[in-house]
Amino acid sequence: MSAELVSAVAELIAEVRDLAERISHLEAAGPAPAQPPRTAWRVSEVAKSTGISYDQVIAMIKAGEIGHVPAGRLYIVPDEELRAFLARGRRLAVAS
Repeated sequence: MSAELVSAVAELIAEVRDLAERISHLEAAGPAPAQPPRTAWRVSEVAKSTGISYDQVIAMIKAGEIGHVPAGRLYIVPDEELRAFLARGRRLAVAS
């Protein structure tokens, strides 16, 4: 083997050992702390999680179908309001 190849392999082995040591430290630290539950959602997140288009979510907010908190030019949907909206939809689906 050439000296360059031996040097490259030695560097690679050193990097792998360094990564293994970092992984070992992370495993010893235990799992990451749990994130607190979400209390509010952006319109784009409501749209993505419900499968309703962004524009339709905005229209429903403006029509009062989904409660919100205005934040400047943004709409923030509290988690309770999203859950209430989804619960109303379930009741309508069951009644049909």
